[in-house]
Amino acid sequence: MSKQAFLQAGTFFVDTVDKIRPGQWDEPALGSWNVRDLVGHTSVSFARLAEFCQQRADRINITSAAHHYHVGLAVPGANDAIAEKGKESGQRLGDNAAQVIRAAFNETVMVLESVPDDTAIAYPNGGIKLEHYIETRVLELTVHTLDILAATGIEMEPPREALSCTLHVLADLAVDSGFGSQLALLATGRAVAANRFSVLT
Repeated sequence: MSKQAFLQAGTFFVDTVDKIRPGQWDEPALGSWNVRDLVGHTSVSFARLAEFCQQRADRINITSAAHHYHVGLAVPGANDAIAEKGKESGQRLGDNAAQVIRAAFNETVMVLESVPDDTAIAYPNGGIKLEHYIETRVLELTVHTLDILAATGIEMEPPREALSCTLHVLADLAVDSGFGSQLALLATGRAVAANRFSVLT
């Protein structure tokens, strides 16, 4: 499921980027990011996945997609570093961002086809199964594409498997972070959150 979800999420992202109008790239998007920054950050998922697919780990110490976020976001200053790298990535896209991103996606898909889902890959957090790392990229691509849609007014719907994979990971994160009950009540129409919350804490 994870590879198909990635194909859907990646296509959702690149098709959305194709629709961004020239005057929208500098408009506010998410936090300190403008649209270009947000697109740049999101596009890094392709390069990282292609890179890590070619690195092997001797053991698995990151056991799920949710575990990836717990470890990665626990690093002091992680969010500030992500914000700055997003801006740098956006600038590197240049004037032909949509073309650059589609080429990166196509290259990543080719690399991905030759690596089994259960391969133990090495990346900055340690060793993780490819299928679990793919799930983190599906979440990033899907959620941030929704952010781009909100910032630009473009109307598209996320593909089913990409959204399903994203929601599964978010549900695991909600349970782990203590927001599982609130999410369950919100999802079934039984309550409205008094305060905003994020499971990415």
